[in-house]
Amino acid sequence: MKIGSDKNLIKVVLKVWSFLVVFLFLGFSGLGVIKLQAGEMVLIPEGSFLMGSTEKDIHWTVKHFHSESYDWYRDETPSHSVTVPAFFIDKYEVTVADYAEYMGVTGKPAPREFENSRFNHPYQPVVSLPWRLAREYCHWAKKRLPSEVEWEKAARGTDGRRYPWGNEPDALNTNIRGKGDSYRNTSQGGKFPEGASPYGVMDLSGNVWEWIEDWYQPYPGNKYDNDFYGETFKVIKGGSWNSNLDLARPAVRGKANPEDKKNYIGFRCVVSK
Repeated sequence: MKIGSDKNLIKVVLKVWSFLVVFLFLGFSGLGVIKLQAGEMVLIPEGSFLMGSTEKDIHWTVKHFHSESYDWYRDETPSHSVTVPAFFIDKYEVTVADYAEYMGVTGKPAPREFENSRFNHPYQPVVSLPWRLAREYCHWAKKRLPSEVEWEKAARGTDGRRYPWGNEPDALNTNIRGKGDSYRNTSQGGKFPEGASPYGVMDLSGNVWEWIEDWYQPYPGNKYDNDFYGETFKVIKGGSWNSNLDLARPAVRGKANPEDKKNYIGFRCVVSK
């Protein structure tokens, strides 16, 4: 690495940590700053849950959001019961501060948006990392990326609800596209407590899409052809600040090339119990 690049990396890390020190130790509660505990995790108990969408769910989505095609949502079918062993999941998406610590220890380069003031608040989710680097961070933290099954159970609970908070869409419960939530880009973790999942996991709808361990493959019993199935795209879940509310449903199966570096894709980690 060139000396100039080394200096830039050090500058970025110091900048992020200077923000973090101020917020943690001076306690700017009047600014509405939420103090996130690094590595805080939530237990998701062992048991079954309803994954995916029924045909009724698809019809509701098309009608409610005036969608042009049923085919956009066919990969969510069929709804099926899945039994999941107990695991822990990060309460918040991995933050800029978390990744700055990782960079300081490992010497990894800064993601593209690290110097962009719209995305580099210490408590905003770190973005613009490809799947491989997100996975490497989780392994460094002695964790791993979630499977699609684990992520969706953490978001929906056991009753097949459409959103983490229930069945009714509410744009004020999440950071999505639009003016209602007052965010034009990513928000700091935990800014939408009304949008918490049944287990208390935050920001599983909106804010950023999240990398999943799995390849984009059809569910067992899915009857619809899809040229994108296979081992070309990784699943991403949850929708983002740039998504409409229909895509913030946890049943939605986003997909992305694992090399993509997008400012609307982040991640969180899990660990087996």
